[in-house]
Order: sequence, then C-alpha cells, then structure tokens
Amino acid sequence: MSLAEYLWRRHAIVSAVVLCSLSNAFAYKHHLRNSLGAGRAASNRSIVAAEVAWKRCAQEGEAVDLPGLVRFGFGENWVEAELPPGASCSSANFNGQDPRPYTRKVCECAGSTLDTSHFRKELGVFWEHCAMEGQDCSCNTGNVRFGEGNRWAAVEKGFQATPVPCTATSFGEDPSYNRVKECWCARASNHAVKAAKVAIVMLSRHPPDLNAWLRYHLGHAGVEHVFIKAEDSPDVATTLQQLPQDFQAKVTLWDESHSAASVIGLIAEDKDNRPQDDYSTLQDRQMTAMARAKEECVRMGIDWLIHIDDDELLYTPQQRKIGDLLAAMPSQFNQAYLPNVEAVYESAKVKSCFMETKQVNLNRYTFESYANGKSALRVISNQKVHPAGPHQWRDSLNQELNSVHMDKEPFGTPLMVVHYESCPFSRWQDKFWELGNTSPDKISAIPFPFYRESISRMQSCRSSSASLAQGMSVLGCSQAELANLWSRWKTVANPKLESKDLMPINIPWDTIIGG
Repeated sequence: MSLAEYLWRRHAIVSAVVLCSLSNAFAYKHHLRNSLGAGRAASNRSIVAAEVAWKRCAQEGEAVDLPGLVRFGFGENWVEAELPPGASCSSANFNGQDPRPYTRKVCECAGSTLDTSHFRKELGVFWEHCAMEGQDCSCNTGNVRFGEGNRWAAVEKGFQATPVPCTATSFGEDPSYNRVKECWCARASNHAVKAAKVAIVMLSRHPPDLNAWLRYHLGHAGVEHVFIKAEDSPDVATTLQQLPQDFQAKVTLWDESHSAASVIGLIAEDKDNRPQDDYSTLQDRQMTAMARAKEECVRMGIDWLIHIDDDELLYTPQQRKIGDLLAAMPSQFNQAYLPNVEAVYESAKVKSCFMETKQVNLNRYTFESYANGKSALRVISNQKVHPAGPHQWRDSLNQELNSVHMDKEPFGTPLMVVHYESCPFSRWQDKFWELGNTSPDKISAIPFPFYRESISRMQSCRSSSASLAQGMSVLGCSQAELANLWSRWKTVANPKLESKDLMPINIPWDTIIGG
C-alpha cells in the first residue's frame, strides 16, 4: 500500500466517525465500499460498514423481507448486495459468491430507510396512500386499490374528477373481512414499458374446462403462447378447433410421442401407455414438457415461461396483464416464484369450477395439495438451465437461479396460481380411480392426507367392483358417501378452513366467455 493510499484511507475512517448526519453517513459508506470493492468478505469491509446494525432477515434459500443493503454469509465471512424485497437468500443474488463454503448461511439486512406508509412501488407502478376506509380517495388516474396487508381489490375508472369512496361498496367486494382497510392511488406513468411475451406449458389429461382455461389466459391474462402436452385426451384437438383463429395460432399441441408440434396436431394412440404408480412418474413427464417448451420459447422469442396445470389459473388481483408485470421484473432476476392458493367450493354440486369459485384459501398450512407455488423462468438464449421438478428451474450446477419471491411485494403477490384441485366431484372420481394402481409404499410417501385417503378409498372400491356388478352395496362407495368425503376436504364444510384465511377472487367470466 502506498503512503498516499494509507493516508487517504486513514482520513476516510476519521471522517466517517465525525459524521453526524445519517443520510451523509449512509452515502459516504456506499462511496467507501465502492472504492474498496463491493462484495468482499467481512474481514475486508470498511469500518463504516461494520457499524451497520445488521438484523437477520432470512435463512439460506428463503426470501429476504426487507429491501436495501443485505449481506450473505456466516460468522466473520460475508458478501453484500443491494436487493429488493423477496430476493432469494442465495449466492446467485450475490454475484455467485459463496463466502463460507459447506456451511448453511443466512442473510442479514441493514434495514430500509424508505417510508412505505405513504409511497410504494410495485413492479413498475408507483402507489400513493390516499384514504383510510370510510374516507374519500382523490385519484386522478382512477386506478385505486382497496384492502390491507396482502389482500386487495381494485377498481379502474379512468380519469376521475370526483373522489372514490374508500368502501367495499365502491369495489364490489371486501378483500379482508372484519379488518380495517385503506385505499391507494396509482400514479400516472410518464413512459410506457413494452409488455413481456409470456408462455405457459402444461401436461394435460382430461382437462376439466379447456375452453375456459384457454380463453382466460390468451384473451384476458394476455399470455402470448400455450404449449400443451396432451395424454389420452383426443378431445383437446376438438376444443382447439372451436377457438377463434387468433387463439388457435397461439397454441402448440404435442402428441403422445412429441412427434408433432402444430396447432391442431394431436395424434391419439389406441392404448393408454401410462405406467404404474402414475403419481410418482407424473413429475418426470412434466419436466420433459417443460424442457421442450423452453427450447421452443428461445426459437419463438418468448421472454418468460411458466409451468402450470390444466386445473390452475394465473391470477392477478389487480387485473394487470401478466406480460406487464413480468416486464417490470428487475433485470438481475431470472426466476420469479409465484405462490399458489386453493379454490374453495360451496358444495359437491359445483360443475364449472373456474366460473363458480368465489373465494380462495390463502393458508398454505391447510392446503390439500402442494403449497410451494410455481415459478416463471426468464428465457435467455444459450441458457443452461433444467427443470428441478415442476415448481422451479436450476442451473447446470443444480444451483438456484437469481430468484425473487413475488409474495414479498409491498401489497402481497401481484401474481398467483389459483389451484382448482380435484374439481368437479366427477373429476376427482376419475382422477383417483386411475391413481388406484399406486403401490402401498408409494401411497405412504405421498405428503397430502387428502390424496392418501382418496387413493385408499378408490382402491377399496375398485377391489369391490365385482360386488358392485352383482348389485351389492359396498360400504363407503356409494355416490353420497364419496361426495361426503370430497366435500369434507374441498368445500366450505372443511373444518380446517377459517374465514380469516379466505379471500374473494373476481374474474369477469361473462366478458371472457362472451368475447
């Protein structure tokens, strides 16, 4: 070290000690850290950085709660980065650096100085607090949200000269019953951002309502393309032929052997080639479809790829287009985790699951199926990634991509997966009757009690089919008894459901289907 450099650093340390203004100290800390090299281990950090009151905000692999300066490591070994809320606590978000190999690390946050009580930014949109419940919200854009926490309803009335009453009546729903709510106004944007091109890939077998599913995603949600790998479902091609021509052009249908890649290209096979233990092999087939779709997206110029199922919808509570949301995703993130919620039905009489569902369960601890969400992958040419199951992607070293958790956005998740699982009742019967060939050891490994009970009941009824053929009743296998089992898990009659965990959803099905 030269004498001049030594004197400069000594002067920097002395100056930092006597700085009284928090804002000046914060700015100086960043200047000094940048001068010495951001991202070094803790032993090389400046004395100013060491004075930050670090607070643990995530375990490795979890989402960081607070925006701003975050450090990653353990003990005396750390690296730092500026991160938004929801960023994954992993080396991928710290330039791939691992400050303490072979050790479970944590993230610590310096805290944010941003005032989020009156101003917030959500994926390209600036929001300003305008009223508490019962007051009037003056909002020139007419784009107002009403709610609290992570539950919000929206209304968009265009230019408004008169205030919008901040009440459930104005929004047509109460997103958080029996809680004090507030209103926020979206500021006008000075520049338009080009929407991202988003594609969906799914494995489909006897889809419950493919017509509504496609019209919703292609027409209402703004999805650019859909890849369908159909299994034992010749009716899929017929459904596609009944769609408008512009929708048909946005669907790629693969046959059982993946030999076709055209809009109306399904070649049905004479027999069902599904293997035994279909539950455990399903994910392998899903990952195969995901990898194929990713390569097609590169060729087609698609920006983002999302894998969901034919009983799931991508839902935006604020009714924003999915491409607009993902276009505003910070460029350092190549994967966005989308939380899932479960549809709750009124009774076993439900027929049109998508259209008749009015509320969803947000409490992942009471879900009857998976609770770890799905992910959106940023498609990049020559990107060496692979599906790590149906829920996420990883790099060539099987490490997490630069990822962000969307449920950490300031108003809760702006994009979620609504799971209409095992609906309607007749589909549940078909699904678990077919899963009845699952071996006992595979059943015991299934993590969902609803699945285990459903498979076991259908196996019992399957083994008693001879008695049924002879007109003999079998305990637990009548339509009424099966409907009771289904209702106990899937409807408002489920004793585990609490009103505080339920949130209304609003989808304009009359417009979607009518259009």
